[in-house]
Parts: sequence; C-alpha cells; structure tokens
Amino acid sequence: MSSTNTPSNKAPYNDEAPLHVHSVRVLGTNITRKSFLDTLTAGLFNPQTTAQVFKETKDLATNLDRHDIFEEIKVYLDTNQQTKDTVDVTLLLKEKPRGLIKTAFVAGNNEVQFIGSTVSRNLFGGAESIGASFAFGNRTKSAVEGIFTTPLNGSPNVTLSAFVNQSIKDHSAINFYEEASKSAGVGIKSQSQYGEHELSYVSAQREITGYPNASSEVRGQSGANTKASLYHSFVHDTRDHKTLPTQGHYLGLFQEWAGVGGKGDSSFFKHELAGQCHHTLVNKTCSRVSLSIGGKAGLLTTFNNVPVNLSDRMYLGGPLSLRGFKMGGIGARNGNDALGGNMYWSMGASVISTLPGQSSKLPIKMHAFVNTGNMANWKQSEPVNKTLEDLAREPRVSVGLGLIFHLDAARVETNFTVPLRFRTGDVIDSGFNFGIGINFL
Repeated sequence: MSSTNTPSNKAPYNDEAPLHVHSVRVLGTNITRKSFLDTLTAGLFNPQTTAQVFKETKDLATNLDRHDIFEEIKVYLDTNQQTKDTVDVTLLLKEKPRGLIKTAFVAGNNEVQFIGSTVSRNLFGGAESIGASFAFGNRTKSAVEGIFTTPLNGSPNVTLSAFVNQSIKDHSAINFYEEASKSAGVGIKSQSQYGEHELSYVSAQREITGYPNASSEVRGQSGANTKASLYHSFVHDTRDHKTLPTQGHYLGLFQEWAGVGGKGDSSFFKHELAGQCHHTLVNKTCSRVSLSIGGKAGLLTTFNNVPVNLSDRMYLGGPLSLRGFKMGGIGARNGNDALGGNMYWSMGASVISTLPGQSSKLPIKMHAFVNTGNMANWKQSEPVNKTLEDLAREPRVSVGLGLIFHLDAARVETNFTVPLRFRTGDVIDSGFNFGIGINFL
C-alpha cells in the first residue's frame, strides 16, 4: 500500500517549472538498513522539474512496494521555506513482520500440489529473504527446498538466488518409473518493460527406479546419473489473465545446456518456444466471446551422440496440450513407455464463450477447439530436410468441445475430444477427458 501527498492534490501546477529535492527523511523503519534506503532514494536528487520530481517520487513508492517488505508506504512532499524551488521528501514506512508462514494449492501439467512454506524476509535489512518449503501431490511424492534471495544493488528489477532441493516424483503418467533428485544451484532474474529474463546454473544427482511393468528402455536407464545444466528463460506476457485470458499475448523462450564444463552424464541443448494470442470478439453485458490461438515448438540436440535421459526428452500430448492424446501419447514407444522425441510442434485454436443467460456470471466458460501437431526424432547423421518432412507429414489433429472452470490457481478443463488424425502406435484419449494446469494450448 502506498500513497503520495503532493501539491498536485491541491492545485494545478506547471510541469516544466523548476523543482529540486532538498532533503529526504525516512521514518518508521527499525529493520531496514539506512544504506539500502539511501540507494533507493538516491534518484530523488536528480530531477530538475516539477513533473520529474513527481514521477521519481511515484517510481520510488512503486519500487519500495515491489520489495514486499512494507505494509504501508506514504510519501509527503513539503515546500522548503529556506531554498527556492525545492521540496523536502518524507517517507513514512511501516515494515511487514519478518516471519511468514503460508500454505497453498498449486497446479501444473495435470498435477495438483499442496505447498507449505516459511519465509524470513528483510533478513539483513536489505530486502533479503530465506525460505524453506515442502510439497506433495498426485505426481510429486515429496519435495523440499531451501532458497536465499537478495536484490542486486537494491533494485527490485534484479534478484540473485541460491537454492537446494530434493524431490521424489512419479513419472507413470508418461513412463513407468520414479525419480529421486537432489540439486543445488544459483540464479539471477531480471525484469524490464520487455519481459522477464532468468539465468541459472543447477547441478543435480538423479536416480531412476523402474516399476515392475517398465519397459526395457526404462530398465536400461535405471540407476544414478548426474547433470550440470545452464538454464535460460525469457517471458513476455501481456495477457489479462494467466489461465483464462481474453486479451493480450504471451511469448516464452526456454533453453537448457546440459553438460556445462564437461560435467555430468548428460550433454545436450534443448530449446522450446511457446506463444499465444488472445482477442475478444464479442463483449456484451451478458455475453463475451474470445478467440485464442497458441503454438509450441521444441528442438533437442545432443553432443557426441550421448543418449538423452528419459527425464530430459520432449513429449507431446495431454489434456491441456495436444488434446485427444494421452500425456506423451504421440511418437515412438517401448512397451508401456513413451520414448519422446527431439523435435516437435503443436498449434491450437479455441473459441471461448460465457454460459448463456444468468449463468454467464459463473466462473465457467464453454469452448470449442482444434489442435494439431507432430513429433519426430532427428538423427544428426541424417539430412535435416528428411526430419522436417516427417514433421510436416500427416500431422495429428483433434477437435472437441468442453467446459473451462476458472480458478485463480489453475485452469480446469473437462472436454469431449475426437482425434481425427493419428498414427499407428499413438495412445489416443477420445471421449471425455479432464485436465488441470496453468500451461495450455
């Protein structure tokens, strides 16, 4: 919460009139360091005009709020009686308690997790935080994580982090095995008007345990393996809602370089690109119709023909992905297990509408959709053109109707889907199916 008391609240003013900040005073802080606040307020002394002073003051209040360490932020500008064309700035702050305990249900990739966490914020008086969390769900048997974060040079736009985690996950929705993982890493995240960048280095120790009905592929990869990866992501998101948007667009680029410095058992490059565009077609009091178009594509290349672990391969199909197919149901298989691929694309279009009549106010929408996509395995010894031809040949296609339940934490769909085109070996999921998550096609 923030507010600014300026002359603009009382009488008109000239934007270009000369104005400078004479002094800054901060009241109400007991935990936050003076040096941290000095860094944040240093920009107040740069403006030369009234408009610039008001803008810098507003930006300061916004940045203080984004650090999430203050319950109240009030900014007062008072005319200095001693020096002409100057104002004195007073910040009245109320700090949030250091300790925080919270629980939540989160959803993603057809999984629901319960998460409990405890956080100690403003640890050293500079918006640092340290936290611990645990989670379990229908696919994550257990997960624990510890993380430390700190802003870089006091800026809420750039944060550094260090983390350790441990988890046990059931992969039987796609392949019949369980994976135990321990990892540690460091990362940096930056935000700008263009989007959010994140770069991290993670070292992981993993162990695969095949279930009794696992294929020879899974049994062959059972046991311990290590991976050292550099991850990069860029996300630009202008959607008006994360799970049920009606306006805006989304662009996401996700990359992984495994085998950094020659470390670990894995050695590959993985690139994935996702995009969405949403537009409202009809916007009336009791009726709203929107069009959503989305697509994804991925490429995985290996070094020195090192086999890619099942957990790192790309899979296609699922109730919020290419609907009408089981999760990982598209592409080559070995017994009960999907082998995935190293090149894929998928596209989807949906027309989404409110329910008719008074039901339009319910958090439920109707939609009709068409999905299409393909997956291939590119062997580096073969011409790329051959693989691209396979990607373009006879794409899988499905159509359907369904309901979307609008929740803050997730998108829940129940659909009736008809696969129109598929290949021998695909595992289809025709008829009624159910999906939950935050990523959707």
